[in-house]
Amino acid sequence: MSNLDQFFAEHRRLRECNAEMAALARRFDPPGTDELNDARWRFTRTLLRTLTLKDRVIYPRLRLHPDAAARATAIRFDESTKSDYERFAAHTKRFPPDAVVRDWRAYAVAVRLRTAEVADRLDREERELFPLLDNAPRVASVSFSQGTNWAADAWRIRAMLGMDGADDRAA
Repeated sequence: MSNLDQFFAEHRRLRECNAEMAALARRFDPPGTDELNDARWRFTRTLLRTLTLKDRVIYPRLRLHPDAAARATAIRFDESTKSDYERFAAHTKRFPPDAVVRDWRAYAVAVRLRTAEVADRLDREERELFPLLDNAPRVASVSFSQGTNWAADAWRIRAMLGMDGADDRAA
């Protein structure tokens, strides 16, 4: 499997989770808490895995691209990842399971907005970012070029959703 195949496969998985969340958000009545939390966790886990892959593989390669325009595109996407993720993190904090139960309609509207943003972002990455990898130098995977600790957020969100008992790993 080439790197591009790997990235497109990650995007396919994220698109599936995104579509699942969008479908849940179109329901008039909320799904059961377990069903929703399971879907939220699948989406979160897939998103964080995808972000880690990009952070460790895509952006380091594109920062070394011989074309200045390609480097600028990579920087723009990398920087927008930070603000996109901040919105996602704020969304998850705003809507713990009890808040979703209290105000399903507000949560559903927020999910529809977030899922539209994710779909747009994936489309733009596949159209504008991934093709730049064809001419980018190969480099070893590096860890956390942005300094974001995706794993700590994963534990925090997992605990918030009640997937595990709260423990010291949750940030």
